[in-house]
Parts: sequence; structure tokens; C-alpha cells
Amino acid sequence: MPQTRLFRTSSFRLAAIYLALFTVSVVILGAVVYAVVHTQIATEIDQDIEGESAALMKEYSAHGRDRLQALIATRGGSFAYGLVDANGKLTAGELAAPPGPAGWTDLREPESDEPDGESTVDVRALVTRLDDGGALIVADEWRGARGPTHALLSAFAWALAATLVLGTIGGMLLSSQALRRIEAMRSAAQAIVAGDWRRRIPETGADDELDHLARTFNLMFDRIESLLEAHKAVGAAVAHDLRRPLTRMAQRLETLLSRETTHPETAAAIEAAIADIHAVLATFNAILRIGQIESGARRAGFRQVDLAAVARDIVEAFQPAAEEEGKTLTAELDEGLPLSGDRELLTQMVANVVDNALRHTPSGTRIVVASARRGGGGRLTVSDDGPGAPAAERQRIFERFFRLDAARSTPGDGLGLSVAAAIAELHAMDYAAEDNAPGLRIVFDLQS
Repeated sequence: MPQTRLFRTSSFRLAAIYLALFTVSVVILGAVVYAVVHTQIATEIDQDIEGESAALMKEYSAHGRDRLQALIATRGGSFAYGLVDANGKLTAGELAAPPGPAGWTDLREPESDEPDGESTVDVRALVTRLDDGGALIVADEWRGARGPTHALLSAFAWALAATLVLGTIGGMLLSSQALRRIEAMRSAAQAIVAGDWRRRIPETGADDELDHLARTFNLMFDRIESLLEAHKAVGAAVAHDLRRPLTRMAQRLETLLSRETTHPETAAAIEAAIADIHAVLATFNAILRIGQIESGARRAGFRQVDLAAVARDIVEAFQPAAEEEGKTLTAELDEGLPLSGDRELLTQMVANVVDNALRHTPSGTRIVVASARRGGGGRLTVSDDGPGAPAAERQRIFERFFRLDAARSTPGDGLGLSVAAAIAELHAMDYAAEDNAPGLRIVFDLQS
């Protein structure tokens, strides 16, 4: 299954939207939790610093600077201290008071285990001014605060990565399952379009919306099949029933025409009537033929056929008639066009198109039957440099009984190209009428 098709499915897009929303939610939640935890840790650090500073100031108030200096010299733990005199000289600890008023400030302290002093850490410090003009600095480094926050960020990062990976895999699995079911529906629908009206869209038994859709379409196909069968039965019955009396009428007229006592004028009228009857019979035969082709009954006898070889035989058969009419019929069929099909029907398809080109073009027209490879399939074209067909009516020439205004004066029933189109559809070929500039080109594309 192509990955590009998988990514274009609506189920994958829906999963991607949900994944994007969930990812944004995780990011927002992570940012909020990080901010709350960071603020809480910072508040606790500030409270610890304020408590330690208050305890030291209490000793200073009771026993003076010397007592404070002795306590700082023996104080341990996570705190860092500094005691400066009125001149700003450091008398105890390792932190010097920055210039400015008392209060909170951020300082950089050398790492105690780095003798070169190049490595430093950020510390949060509270500066308290003493009544002798000096200052007490109590600080706690932020390293302890960064540990939990970094661990929290790492946890959210892993959670986000897991969300993206699992969400993508889940979206691909869901899309793959949905695409397989849709592909089964499409395959069944294509088979029905090709004429296999017994084919139905499969149901999985999950009783979900796709099963409901399949059930609805199957009911619709059942109804269409019954209507088509009724239509074909009526058409075939009418054509079959009318063909018998017309055949008998033609036989009687031919018998009457063979009598020596028939007046010449009467004989001419009888001959015209016989020609008309045979034309009507030919129309009925074509209608019955189209019905037989569209039923798909001939598909069971499909064999490997080279359409180019079939077309070559048709060109050879029609070349004498073309020369008599002053037209040129040539073959450019070097490329083989193998396909599985019914040779008799394919012969009729090409013959109808070539006959149509000969019938509706003037003397001096050049008609070319050619084959070519196209992608993984092939193409058969029948092109001429005659008058062509108007763009608005070009595709209508495959409709039953449709005839261009310029063709109404020529013999025919307007069913030749309709039969060719039905045979092409039976063989899963695409067909079209194109401008040959000048003239008309009939194209049959074989599936790869």
C-alpha cells in the first residue's frame, strides 16, 4: 500500500489533528507545571534564605559583629555567606555585597571544588544592611532548584516524544485499516462498473459507519441491477419479436421481386423496402449485440490477445475498400498491445472505428491506425485528417443513435461507435475522441 495514499486518508488526517492537539496540550501542561514547580522551589529557597538571615541578624543584635563573624566562619550547609564592613571590605565568608540598597539579588559564586576559580554557579542572595554600615549576605545556589526542574522537563520531553511516536503509529494503523476497507469498496465498485453486477461491497461485521455505507450501496446496486435486467429484457424481447416479422416481410418481398411479372417501378420500390428492412434488422442486431456485451457474459472466455495484431488484420481487410474510395489506410503497429480479452469482440471494435472513419471522410483522406506504449499500458489510435467533429459533440459520438449533422446523409444507424465503446468498457479500456488537427482521433487506452 503506497505510503503517500496512507498519509492522504481522512482517518490519518483526523489522527494527525488529534495528535497535534494532544501535543500542544502536553507542551502547555509541561510549561505550566514547570512554571509552578520552578516558582514553588524559588519561593522555598527564598524562605530558607530569609530564615537563615533572620537567625544571623538575631545573633548580631544580641552579641555584635564579632559573634556574627564567628558564626559565619563555622557555618556549613548549602548556604553561602558574606560579611562586609562599612568600607565594603569582606571580613567573613566568600560573598561580597554588591553596591546598592539592601534586598534580593542574583550573584555568581566560584565553584568551591574548582581551584582555578573559572567555574561559577548562580546564587540567590539576600543583602541585609547592618547598623554599623556593613552588610550581611546570605545566599543559596540555584543548582538544587535546577535538578528537579530539569528532571521535570526531561520527563515531559520523553512523554512528548512517546506521544508523537505512538500517535503516529496509531494513526498509520487506523488509516491502514480504513484504507484497506475503502480499497475493497473501490475494487468492488470498479468490478460493478466493468459489468460484474453480481459483485457487492464487502462488509466486515463491525456494524460501523463503513458497514452501514456498504449495506446502503449494496441495496442500491441490487435495485439498479434489477432495473437494468428488466430494461435489457424488454429491449431484447422487443428487438427479438420485431426481428421475426421483419425477416418474414423481407423474404416475401424478395420472393415477389424474383417474379418476372413484377413491374420495374414496383421492383424498385420493393428493393428500397427490402433495404430499409435490412437496415432496421441491422439496428436490432446492434442493439442486441450491445446488450450482450454489457452483460459481461463474454468475459468468461477471455484469452491473451495482441490488439495490435488484431488491428493489423483489420487494416489489411479494409485497405481495398479504402483505395476504391480514394482514401489511404495505413498501419503503424510496431508496438504490441497484449491484453486479456475476446478476439472476436476486439476485432469488431477496431473494425467499427475504421469503418466509421472511412464512412464519414471525403476522398483523399489519410487514415492511420497506430499503437504505442504509454506508461505501464498501451494505446491504440485511429486517426484521420478529415473534417473531424465539433468539440462540443466530440464525446457524444459514442452515444447510441447519435449522429453528427454532416453524417446524417450517409448510411448508418449511429450504433457502430456505441458497440465499440461497449467492447472497450468490457475490456476495462478508456476511450475518447480527440482533435487530430485536422480530423478526428479515436483513442483506446489499455490499463497497465
